[in-house]
Amino acid sequence: MDADEINLIERAKAGEEQAFNEIFCREQRNIYNLMLQITGDTATADDLTQEALFQAFCHLPDFRFESSFRTWLSKIAINLFRKECRRKSRHVSICLEKIKIPANKDHPERIAIKREMQWCILHSLEHHVPRKYGIAIILRDLQNYSYKDIAEILEWSIGKTKTCIHRGRQILREHFVNGRCKGFGSNYQCYCEGISRI
Repeated sequence: MDADEINLIERAKAGEEQAFNEIFCREQRNIYNLMLQITGDTATADDLTQEALFQAFCHLPDFRFESSFRTWLSKIAINLFRKECRRKSRHVSICLEKIKIPANKDHPERIAIKREMQWCILHSLEHHVPRKYGIAIILRDLQNYSYKDIAEILEWSIGKTKTCIHRGRQILREHFVNGRCKGFGSNYQCYCEGISRI
């Protein structure tokens, strides 16, 4: 963290409302995107984001500058997600319409291909990769967190973090190569979406 960020956090910890608002406005989109990629559901991502921000507000005096503020906040959000998964183990399908693709009128076929690939990646992470690997891959490959930050967020060693990301990528690659989604229902929901993951 640079001196400006430390100063801003110190002011927020001291109760300065403007500093607090600045920090959370800056981090809200990042946490929402992380939760959306993990859950595949906008409403759940929004709920978890708001709860993570509230928890961070309540525990801001406990922040000790041992990591970046973003890492600390991401850890809070992922722990809330894990708690939610333990509380209710129901499945939420990924809705194709919820994946945002920027418009490009010059190459409409690329929009369709990109949309399909995004859906396939998110679908595979949601239903074909064990959850612990999927979260680690999202943090590393979609959110660009360092291995050190991921290890801290997930409370793993660096070695375990690298191993899980490597193993998760292997599973994801194998799924794409072997095409294990066997069939789709009338609403284009893959039959495998009803299967619980490890």
